[in-house]
Amino acid sequence: MDAMKLLIADGNEEFRRALAAELEGAYRIRCCADGKEALSLLRSFVPDVLVLDLMLPGLDGTALCRRIREQSRVPIIMLTAKSA
Repeated sequence: MDAMKLLIADGNEEFRRALAAELEGAYRIRCCADGKEALSLLRSFVPDVLVLDLMLPGLDGTALCRRIREQSRVPIIMLTAKSA
């Protein structure tokens, strides 16, 4: 059985690397740093799960989520490090 595909879209390089390293082997992983790149990757690398930062540069996580929902039902785990 092929490993599930995971796309990590997060503006923080350290977080992306740490999460990818932790999940490596369990998933086929692709990472990107901004919303526009994530949208492009979603066309060529259709993930089983998307980890999405709300505070992405270029196209923020909320706008990206809306665009994704126009064409896909991929499960999305949304997260942010923004504090009040």
